[in-house]
Amino acid sequence: MTTFASAAHHYAAFRPRYPEEFFTLLADRFGLDGTQTVLDLGCGPGTITIPLASRAGHVYAVDIEPAMINEGRKAAAHHADNITWACADAASLTGMGLPPLHLCTMGKSFQWMNQTQVLADLDTLIRPGGGITLVSTGPRNSTVRPAWLDIIESVCTNVIGPGYRQEHGPVAHPAEGRDDTLRRSPFSRIETARWDQTFTRTLDELIGLQYSFSYSSPAVLGTRQAAFDEHLRRELTLFSPNGTFENTVPIEAVIATRP
Repeated sequence: MTTFASAAHHYAAFRPRYPEEFFTLLADRFGLDGTQTVLDLGCGPGTITIPLASRAGHVYAVDIEPAMINEGRKAAAHHADNITWACADAASLTGMGLPPLHLCTMGKSFQWMNQTQVLADLDTLIRPGGGITLVSTGPRNSTVRPAWLDIIESVCTNVIGPGYRQEHGPVAHPAEGRDDTLRRSPFSRIETARWDQTFTRTLDELIGLQYSFSYSSPAVLGTRQAAFDEHLRRELTLFSPNGTFENTVPIEAVIATRP
């Protein structure tokens, strides 16, 4: 069980979906025509897996957290029958019995892995002409930070404690940046695509989103969850009495292929 066990339901319900442009990029860049074999590593509840399944012959969805796999299976039940869900650690990648792959996708899961080893293992599994795509959301200099984020961070600090992100975030923090790691790997040719998505959330949706993060999941909050919920609702309602919260989320996709 991981820090995401108690977050899985909230992750499936409240994390934003990736834009259609992302999946179109994958289809165009890797020639996805419904026959390819794809691995979604660190798949969570299938945020990438399920939309990708309509473009691939088969998708292997792998995550270390059983609760995430269960959420993914439920979400895919009426949408896709060409997904194999597996609960496994990325460290055992080469022992999973996977067939040759055309593509491996990873969301923010990459930051939780032994990146150098995973990239080396994928080199033994991915076909010539195939590659890796990492997709994430995060701040860019051009993105305006919504003021309500400061409120959430203040409440998290007060209730959970200073350094809450570091304490309950990825165990291993790579010494070098993601792109530097990729350039040292067999998949050293890098292309980057970016989009912006604008979301308007209700108060309940915004609070539900907080429970989807490793550092503010119900398990981390424990007996403090009721106080956290009450405090956050009060402060956010004072900030936005109409109960709506808008922000623009930058999406970045990094395609890494062999030279």
